Amino acid sequence: MVMTGKQAGGPVVQIPTGRRDGKVSAASNVRPNIVDTSFTMDEMIKLFSSKGLSLDDLVTLSGAHTIGSAHCGAFSDRFQQDSKGKHKLIDTSLDNAYAEELMRQCPAGANPSTTVKIDPNTSFAFDNQYYQNLLAHRGLLQSDSVLLSDDRTRKQVESFAQDQVIFFESWAQSFLKLASIGVKNGEEGEIRASCSTTNA
Repeated sequence: MVMTGKQAGGPVVQIPTGRRDGKVSAASNVRPNIVDTSFTMDEMIKLFSSKGLSLDDLVTLSGAHTIGSAHCGAFSDRFQQDSKGKHKLIDTSLDNAYAEELMRQCPAGANPSTTVKIDPNTSFAFDNQYYQNLLAHRGLLQSDSVLLSDDRTRKQVESFAQDQVIFFESWAQSFLKLASIGVKNGEEGEIRASCSTTNA
């Protein structure tokens, strides 16, 4: 059993156990396999499809952003530095008041380690507030905002924003699919003596 955000109020998802571990762990394998914050919808769909995940899974699993933070650089391309060295909004899909708050938290020249909560309203709760934020044009990342602006995903965003139960039910299904990607069978991989390192 894996408690995906259960301690924060999220659903419990039953995950099969007894899996074998990989023999290779390289940081260089990470970036090509995750969504970049500047991805377009088509780029996200292509990546998810390559893992056997659907458009519904894409919208659902993006709901993980109900918890967590992002560095200022992850959304800096939504602003532009003016001649006085201050940020100005260039992404008109953002709510103006929210954009002002982001520019206050991440001014031009901000420390690269500075972070902003993705869901400032209920940042420690696993809920459907993320989708409500999207409807209010308060998606922190470009890859969040596009879920509302794209006709292919808008209705699902609206559905999840209105009904947390529907989101939780969809989350349980999509997270199980995500957790089943690349499972090793038979003699593939190994059973590690220590989770943090491959066997010698």
